[in-house]
Amino acid sequence: MVRRDTLWKALIEELVEDFLYFFFPTYMDQIDLRRGVVFLDKDLEQIMPEADTRRRHADKLFKVWLNDGEEHWFLVHVEVQGYPDAGFAFRMFQYYYRILDRYNKPVTAIALYTDTNRAYHATAYQTSFLGTELTYRFQSFILADKTPEDLRASGNPFGLALETAYRALNPRLKDDNQLMVSKLELMRHLLSQGLDKAKIRQLYNFINMYVSFQNSENKLKFENEVRKITKSREPMGLEEAILKEVLEQGIEQGIEQGIEQGVERKAHTVVIRAHEKGLPVVDIAEIAGLTAEEVASIIAAYEADEGTSA
Repeated sequence: MVRRDTLWKALIEELVEDFLYFFFPTYMDQIDLRRGVVFLDKDLEQIMPEADTRRRHADKLFKVWLNDGEEHWFLVHVEVQGYPDAGFAFRMFQYYYRILDRYNKPVTAIALYTDTNRAYHATAYQTSFLGTELTYRFQSFILADKTPEDLRASGNPFGLALETAYRALNPRLKDDNQLMVSKLELMRHLLSQGLDKAKIRQLYNFINMYVSFQNSENKLKFENEVRKITKSREPMGLEEAILKEVLEQGIEQGIEQGIEQGVERKAHTVVIRAHEKGLPVVDIAEIAGLTAEEVASIIAAYEADEGTSA
């Protein structure tokens, strides 16, 4: 299973313009999107090297340019589990002052809460001592305070991802039948929006993997139903597009790593990438040129390693 913080990180990066339009609509006329968006993950690691990677949250730092040519930095924190964390507000403040001190760049921050544990939905860090006071406020978005209708009415692709996360809060989705209905309805709506293939593929992956079926056979059933839905709408079905992307990425990475080691590493990369995108073992085996048993062994080792680091 792909961790939700991983899904959020990938989604924000792939749909960053939609993300900005969703959360910062009143400021978009000031942002020069023609210059693109630059992600600063390495800078974030240097700023907070002691961050606890076992926590289920997703941090992203990126910069954009304003129309006046100035750089501005965006700090995004996605809280995906709602664990008790009395130090969260202080950590947000740490990010802010370390960025300001080290890079002297203006920063805006937002915390996206995708859980229902309101006791830990901080919106500010405050401290005072002997007449000196400090208040650091940051934006927050509490998913539980919205409705699916609100999120869908935005007409924004990122709103559909948020709707997916909102539905995951419903305990009824622990039932595979209810989950099947929910996922297929989301997919039909997604395909009716006229989005480009890249966005469709990214949102499909998010919908497919954000909540897992209890019975693995239902996952295959869902994938088959999506194939039926997409066949009449897309010249290349979602599944085929994903397979092509995974294979191309694996080949490229294999070439970069050298011919002798590249073959083995390419196959391993293809297996892990395809597994993270939710593809069945038999399909992965076919594109990687391995047996189903070899694929299963690679996936088991990968998940064991992820479990150790979690």
